[in-house]
Amino acid sequence: MVVTDLHGDRDAFERYIDEFRYLYDTGEVQRLILLGDLIHYYGPVPRDASVSMVLDLIALREELGPDVVTMLLGNHEMPHIYSVSLAKGEMEFTPRFEIGMGPHRERILSFFRSLPFFVRTAAGVMLTHAGPAIEAVEHADLLCHFDHDAILAEADAALAQADSLDDLYERYGNLYGAPYEEEVEYYLGVRRPDDPRYPHLLRAFMISQQNTAFQVLWDTLFTQNEWGLTEFVYLQECQEFLQAFSNGAPGSQRVLVSGHIVTPLGGYVLVNRYHLRLSSATHARPREAGRYLLLDCAKPVRGANELMPGLCSVFDEDEEDDY
Repeated sequence: MVVTDLHGDRDAFERYIDEFRYLYDTGEVQRLILLGDLIHYYGPVPRDASVSMVLDLIALREELGPDVVTMLLGNHEMPHIYSVSLAKGEMEFTPRFEIGMGPHRERILSFFRSLPFFVRTAAGVMLTHAGPAIEAVEHADLLCHFDHDAILAEADAALAQADSLDDLYERYGNLYGAPYEEEVEYYLGVRRPDDPRYPHLLRAFMISQQNTAFQVLWDTLFTQNEWGLTEFVYLQECQEFLQAFSNGAPGSQRVLVSGHIVTPLGGYVLVNRYHLRLSSATHARPREAGRYLLLDCAKPVRGANELMPGLCSVFDEDEEDDY
């Protein structure tokens, strides 16, 4: 059972978890795979259930096992690993979640750091969060052996060797037009200079500007897929992406399923014969058109159109919702 992009929507999350538990208990489904972006609600603070949803998913994973419950890293989870701010227009996502983690911070961030970027299946269907990206094709080996901790440790070592962090804090403040102490409180909820996380906003800036591996992952998770490309060029990119991640067995991965981008007319888009885009709630138009995918990995899939019968809903067609 494949679900994606619930973005802090508690109602949708409970519907899909209830559906999964029923299908799991009746033996119709053996695995739940979320394609990322579980967090960051596109609406008012009181309705943002991001933190509790992550904790509930961790608990479900601990109950049933990591082979039963899997989640991919999305572009909304990734910034919290590095303390990078994330915004869309006037909506700033990260401050709310950073402060909301509270005492659960290390448990949640450890979970995020453990998340894979891709799932390959025996059906030949590759599951991703964002979909194919040329950056991923060019750096497939790096992405398959990625190490968040090494990137963070390297940046910490560089900061430890700096002559004066105060000078760096001042330069950071001058760059962004606000004192560093105000920035770190707003984005990370850190108020005291002796807090171990106080330098993390500065560390995030260093990583984002200097670390190649970070930039590759960022570009991979934020790709806009077919936007700006001709149909033929994007078709080739899908093929190259699948080939790059076929794990030494050419043709073993033949179709992509991703979330990440709005599907303007319903809960899915058949982008081309290699790529199915799924929207389970937030990115569906309307939200109640959201779909999940039932994927039989014992049955080889040759084209994205073969997945269509597995698209299912947890919403009633005549249901009205003000989410």
